Amino acid sequence: MIADFVPDYVDSRGVRLAVYTAGPEDGTPILLIHGWPEIAYSWSLIMPILAKAGYRVMAPDLRGFGRSDCPPDVSDYRIDRLVGDIEAVLDHYGYDKAILCGHDWGGIIVWHAARMIAPRTSGIISICTPHIRRAPVDPVKIYKKRYGEQHYFVHFNERYGEADALFARYIDGFFRLMFRTVPKGTQARHDMFYIPEKFEQFLGAGSPPLKGQILTDARRAVFVENYAHSGFTGGINLYRNTGPNWEYAAKLPDNIDLPVLMISPEDDLLLPPSLTDPMPDMIEDLTRVTIPDCGHWAMWEQPDAVAAAILEWLA
Repeated sequence: MIADFVPDYVDSRGVRLAVYTAGPEDGTPILLIHGWPEIAYSWSLIMPILAKAGYRVMAPDLRGFGRSDCPPDVSDYRIDRLVGDIEAVLDHYGYDKAILCGHDWGGIIVWHAARMIAPRTSGIISICTPHIRRAPVDPVKIYKKRYGEQHYFVHFNERYGEADALFARYIDGFFRLMFRTVPKGTQARHDMFYIPEKFEQFLGAGSPPLKGQILTDARRAVFVENYAHSGFTGGINLYRNTGPNWEYAAKLPDNIDLPVLMISPEDDLLLPPSLTDPMPDMIEDLTRVTIPDCGHWAMWEQPDAVAAAILEWLA
């Protein structure tokens, strides 16, 4: 769907955002926010279902991704800038508030938006990413102590530019490695977080065929084209603001006073459903749904189940 559409362009304090829309203009607005390494196209199987149900759907390429601008400074990707982009999109289309739905990094963004711009938010949907209490120290330090220097959060922060250039060496291969299903019975291991190291090993092995491909060749080509245009630095800069975002969150409450839908894929090894268990203590109006036979890339693996969970909750 999105691959064939021409986006609107929205100005957010000088940063131009590409936004794709569907559904009746008078429908209840839903803003879909993708994660990493994604683009608005990640919602292309979900948007038609929500639009057909009468909702007005908006899916931006985040700053640094796809056809949106890629501002040069790491600080341009702080959480206040990302939440400011949400406000810019709502202002552009004339909406006082909207339902915010995020996947992966998009989940991080909507959890912050729920507390930073609550009056502009009528509900929160997160796919995969749980809401958690603020950590006692910078999360990057926690990841380094727990998983070592090869954890991708640590690598992205301590070795600026290396992963960006590495992934760009073979973009199609990067997405073949990343977007795969999880074989039944697979257990979480520390090295699954070693994304740059895993990709180097993949290249060193001659980029062999990999089982469990989630995307067709045509769909993967859309990602390749967009990342050839944007590069990887903007997206990775989200991770390079983990420390500043953690500092910013010191002034935010942990509790969220909005209706919330938490969708957890059953086979998500990165963000397993058990991580949502503390959420009822922070969110009174909380609905939790688990999608069976589904891994982290839920919008591609089980789009009908994800859309059905969203529509049932909205109803």
